[in-house]
Amino acid sequence: MNLAEGDESQLAGIGFSPPQPLEIGELDVPETLDGGQAFRWHLGDGGVYRGVIGNEVVQVSSCEGDVWVSSLGDGTAELVTELCRDYIASGKDPRRMLEQFSGEPWVSEKLLKRKPLRVLRQDPWECLAAFICSQNSNMPRIKKMVASVAGFGADLTGAGDHYIFPEAGMVADLGEARLRELGLGYRASPLIETARTVAASRNWLSELRAATYEDAKRDLMELPGVGPKVADCVLAYSLDKLEAFPIDVHVMRAMMRLYGLPDDIKLSYVGSWARDRFGEWSSLAQLYIFRDEVNRRSKGAKETSG
Repeated sequence: MNLAEGDESQLAGIGFSPPQPLEIGELDVPETLDGGQAFRWHLGDGGVYRGVIGNEVVQVSSCEGDVWVSSLGDGTAELVTELCRDYIASGKDPRRMLEQFSGEPWVSEKLLKRKPLRVLRQDPWECLAAFICSQNSNMPRIKKMVASVAGFGADLTGAGDHYIFPEAGMVADLGEARLRELGLGYRASPLIETARTVAASRNWLSELRAATYEDAKRDLMELPGVGPKVADCVLAYSLDKLEAFPIDVHVMRAMMRLYGLPDDIKLSYVGSWARDRFGEWSSLAQLYIFRDEVNRRSKGAKETSG
């Protein structure tokens, strides 16, 4: 049965528009939306994820070999579909990458049978603020911090659960003390300072999409609270720099395990090595390598506890 014709209850909540297909093929929706690239997606009934893209509350799910989306706002089906396609599928086709790098040690027959991942294209300011909050923390706490900041934006539902992410100037005006009260801790200070810098030049962040990877990364790292990893996450997940290869402890472990890199190797060298190897596919390769390592450790922990 075609979902759009007779099974809309799987996707459409009360007040949501009828679901529309993005026509991009299969997608691992949980790992793409809620696997570490973004922090404002939440799982609802029936495997449906709900979040905010721009000023639209959106529902996303995978069904019948495609991604289906619906919206709570007043936008037309065409506009909402285009908004979601730009957010979810503006990057490179993962099937092409898996074919090109089929010989890599993290590409297995089991992986090829799974639904693919995609690199998101988020709002640069929201992405930057979120990854400043993400430092030295875990997913539940990051989500809580980002939700606290988002709560100062315009309420889209009247129910206090979905907000437009506040502009940089609004965040700057909150002040460090207020953000500390919300649980951001030491992250409050660099977030406020970075918000002031971004607010002073309204289009500066989005203009980095036209810069080279090296220049954009250098400029981002001049901001308080932005080191190499945060910069690469922002470059990859919001600024179209798909050669970026974000490195955290999970990716570092994986690179040593998969490629025999020494444990005393510098992060900067690993990033350069990965960009040389994967080129324009680096950000997407990183998502797969990250997931492989996290799943491997999660499985090991369950086997140990069991």
